[in-house]
Amino acid sequence: MDTPGRIRSAGRHAGRPRSSMARLVDGLAAAAGELLGLVVPVECAACGFPDVQLCPACRRRLRALTARPRRVEAHAPALVEVGGRVLLPAVSAGPYRNELSLAVLAFKRHGSAAIAAELAAALARALKAASGSCGGGVLLVPVPTSQAAFLRRGFDPLTLLMARVRRDGRLPPGTAWVDALEPRRRGPGERAASLFVGALHGGGASQKGLGRSQRRSRVAGSLAARPRVRVRRRRCLIVDDVLTTGATAREAARALEAAGGVVVGVVTLAYVPLPEAENPGAPGTLPADMQDSMTTGDE
Repeated sequence: MDTPGRIRSAGRHAGRPRSSMARLVDGLAAAAGELLGLVVPVECAACGFPDVQLCPACRRRLRALTARPRRVEAHAPALVEVGGRVLLPAVSAGPYRNELSLAVLAFKRHGSAAIAAELAAALARALKAASGSCGGGVLLVPVPTSQAAFLRRGFDPLTLLMARVRRDGRLPPGTAWVDALEPRRRGPGERAASLFVGALHGGGASQKGLGRSQRRSRVAGSLAARPRVRVRRRRCLIVDDVLTTGATAREAARALEAAGGVVVGVVTLAYVPLPEAENPGAPGTLPADMQDSMTTGDE
């Protein structure tokens, strides 16, 4: 059975008006931000405008960038075979550039409530686009942050965004948010191999600068399904923040499939565009091949 506390159902939250408690929390967060601005200088994460975490102009541009979620697996080499066959379909809210990339970076550093509200809304639109043709019974499975990243930041950005999506009543109907993945403890040999790959490319914790094969090597075997969360024969949508090569999404899919899950796609807040990649599908919709893949599998 699914572990209580691990599954957050959208059924009773979808479409519900925001509660007075949610409005109170937002008001307190805004007041706290204004108070903090008196002590620590605050500026727009995108343009540097003073005394606001995200100015109205940048907020509008961020919403425009994420208004129409789109199919993006063509931009992630690990999700498509050389011959063009899609291994894992992907939907993203928008391209990792301009206001969206700056907002994501600022949120990962500070966890700003004002930026969280905008990013959560963008993620909710992508979740809705990806899950719209699924019917019920779809599990939304976030990729967990690494222990090192959690210790460095003090929080998990994706968990905060998913919690905001749920609190705002924007989890898609028929879906459930499930913490079904966890970082896997690696043996000494695996850790040494991962550190070696990192050392070859600067030794940092980030995967920026790594090529497709290096990323695959670094994340291989890094995730495992939580043993007490049932995913067997359940359709799963992997959720992550930024899609680059797709190596992390493939590793998450491997871990879920090893536990018997049926992975039907990945949803991300942003994707890193490849100039030469063509984007098949109309923005905001899912082509028939993805719709078909998301309606197969046993319940």
